[in-house]
Amino acid sequence: MQRIYPTQELLQYFKSRPDTLIFEGYCRYSKEAELYQDGDSFALVVKVGDTFKCCFSGCDNELVTQTLAPLKGKVELCGVDPNITEGLMNVYNFEYLTKCYLCEWNKTPLSYVCSEKIQPISPQFAQMVSDGTHYHADTEEIKQCINLHPSAAIYRDDKPICWCLCHLEKSLGMLYTLPEYRRKGYALEVMTALCKKIIAKGDVPFAYIVTDNTASLNLAAKYNLERVKRADYFRFEK
Repeated sequence: MQRIYPTQELLQYFKSRPDTLIFEGYCRYSKEAELYQDGDSFALVVKVGDTFKCCFSGCDNELVTQTLAPLKGKVELCGVDPNITEGLMNVYNFEYLTKCYLCEWNKTPLSYVCSEKIQPISPQFAQMVSDGTHYHADTEEIKQCINLHPSAAIYRDDKPICWCLCHLEKSLGMLYTLPEYRRKGYALEVMTALCKKIIAKGDVPFAYIVTDNTASLNLAAKYNLERVKRADYFRFEK
């Protein structure tokens, strides 16, 4: 395993592969991200708040072991191959395990035409966004996401009623519609608008969608995101 640095050529390479899109996003987010390579496999560690976020391409268990060895405190593995999960389940006590599908834009132009006025969501509504996530996303991190990346929201009376953001590493997430405004097609509106913004920037829309969230998987297909592979998120104290 050797430490490497995110050159522009390497970042473009990461953007060309579904399983390393998350690497490109985190490298863009933080200049302090640590990047390692062992043959064709890559590992990344970035500190977000009090948690070490770790990403791995492929399932090189030796690379995983070496990368995790010096870390102390909260560690979250993000979008990793389920084989890595299996290898660590008996080593660490997971606080949670979320099984997802990695879904990526299939490069087909988005034909859906939005009929609503779509605007970025303001950082002043970070608490509303947090309340809309089942894990109560950190409001300061939400503000960073809003300031760093495109977002999309529909407003009524100067307040958002449906929205979606990009996480720090650029994956789509935090989609929410207020209960009284559901079943009106607003989620498709904001998701399509946000994906078009991302594509216009030269980036690739992608998302990690929970495997049993059939509604979100079906919605993703409408803005041309296709399932690529299984991927897991989990966290433990080390």
